[in-house]
Amino acid sequence: MFWLIFTRLIVFILIVIVGTYSGLLLGHGFYESIAVSALFAGFVILVERALSKKKFRDVIIIMLGIFVGLAVGSTVAIILSLFPFFKHIKAWIFVLSNVVFVYLFGMYIYSRREEIGLWGRLGGRRQEITRRYKLLDTSVLIDGRIADIADTGFLEGYLAIPDFVLRELQKIADAKEHQRRIKGRRGMETIKRLKESPHVRVVFLDEDVPHEKEVDAKLVELARMKRYKLITTDYNLQKVAELRGVKVLNINQLALAIRPPLSAGDELKIKIIREGKEKNQGIGYLDDGTMVVVEDAIKYLGEEVECMVHSVIQSETGRIVFARLKGKKEA
Repeated sequence: MFWLIFTRLIVFILIVIVGTYSGLLLGHGFYESIAVSALFAGFVILVERALSKKKFRDVIIIMLGIFVGLAVGSTVAIILSLFPFFKHIKAWIFVLSNVVFVYLFGMYIYSRREEIGLWGRLGGRRQEITRRYKLLDTSVLIDGRIADIADTGFLEGYLAIPDFVLRELQKIADAKEHQRRIKGRRGMETIKRLKESPHVRVVFLDEDVPHEKEVDAKLVELARMKRYKLITTDYNLQKVAELRGVKVLNINQLALAIRPPLSAGDELKIKIIREGKEKNQGIGYLDDGTMVVVEDAIKYLGEEVECMVHSVIQSETGRIVFARLKGKKEA
């Protein structure tokens, strides 16, 4: 930072000295020359700072817009100068025409920078690669199953983790609450496993969406703008993303699709971990997270019981299995 400020200061002083000397040679006053030179030097520094915050691609696009604007503006000015009405203001027409067309073409081309095929040629296959990016959100990293799927080879390509997701995961890992710390560290371990997988490549994106404050909103907007796919386990995030036209891959939906179907008469062993809504009901969960409601099982709280499925209800968020204790007949 020190050397950057020092360099800018040296450039500012040199421009002021050269500008002031040039102004004196042209017959202008000392204070007038130094004031104009200082303004010009300040303008150069501001432009340099603005460009340093832009990506190389965006700078190339800006330059392309300027050159196209200059070419069109100069051509229009030359044509207009041929008319007698404009001959006396030829210089002003040239300046005004170039300013107008540089602004118009510069802004238009910059606003369409994602659609310009020139960058695809300049960056080789980079454009093709980024279109295959799949964004990972915090929930899918904490869940951890994405690493197991990658290890099987069913998932391939580029998995992208934005920096703002990584920062959120770091905050969770550093939280005071023990359970949150465990989730955050599990997410970090998932990233490590994904990086070691031979079937996928993990990339970290420094792209941000400054006008959005929430991480989920940033993810959806980034995926929409860049046409990335989004991998999540968050049902609500999925619905919001789909409304914005984003393709979403939900790990929970994948689990629902590949697990063996349950039907009436199937037998299960389930551990009762809490009380159900109805009297004497016990609740347990299968390995994939499916809720199992067992009638008259609350007295076995904390124990594993054998039960038989009598019905399965499918909902948008998953399936709920209803069962009764094995050997107990329907009333």
